[in-house]
Amino acid sequence: MADHAPDYQGFGDLTVPRRRASMPLIGEALAPWLAGAFVLAVMNLAMLASDDHLPVSEQTVVLLGLCASLAAAGMVAARSSRTLETSVREERARPAVEQLVDDGTELNTPAYVGGMVRWTGAMLELVEHALEAAGPDSVIHDELTAAAEDTADLRELLQATQPDQLGINDSAMLHAVCTLWETGQPRIEQLAARLDASWHRRWRARVVADRRLRHGSVAPRQIALPYRT
Repeated sequence: MADHAPDYQGFGDLTVPRRRASMPLIGEALAPWLAGAFVLAVMNLAMLASDDHLPVSEQTVVLLGLCASLAAAGMVAARSSRTLETSVREERARPAVEQLVDDGTELNTPAYVGGMVRWTGAMLELVEHALEAAGPDSVIHDELTAAAEDTADLRELLQATQPDQLGINDSAMLHAVCTLWETGQPRIEQLAARLDASWHRRWRARVVADRRLRHGSVAPRQIALPYRT
């Protein structure tokens, strides 16, 4: 068993999607306050441009109204910005969607690796038999060959993995690689069953336990609360 962390570069670059906010973040509207300040400013300009000037007291009232509108708009903008920042922090503090799914189980990485080692070995046996049954001239020979190579590479990777020394990122990457590999296995199994149905039935009966336990043992976990108060 290797002494270094497993290398996942051979399985391609996997882009992990970022979680987007599921709630609209709405701030307070500034348009009414800015519109009022604009109207008062236009009135002041109109009075300055006209020949009929208002008394000083009335001009003072209009100027005070303009300043009050601008001050109110600034206060509303500051309050809206603080509210929006608080909403963003609360939204980011919410758990991921996967944490809200109460399946009552938590993945055990050492057991997961052991189960996937056995399951990839069983699938490799199936694909190799399918290759023998298909022959080199078969139209699906290349597809089965690629499947056998991918399965063998993944099995070697799992055997070289030390589950107890995996970090969070390496463990997540390992699960992603195995999940990606599993998506193509139903078709490979169908091709193998079509080539030799009787052998496939016997193989399927032998690997019932490996199939059921391919994701390892499970342990109960607590349900994550959707919001933090």
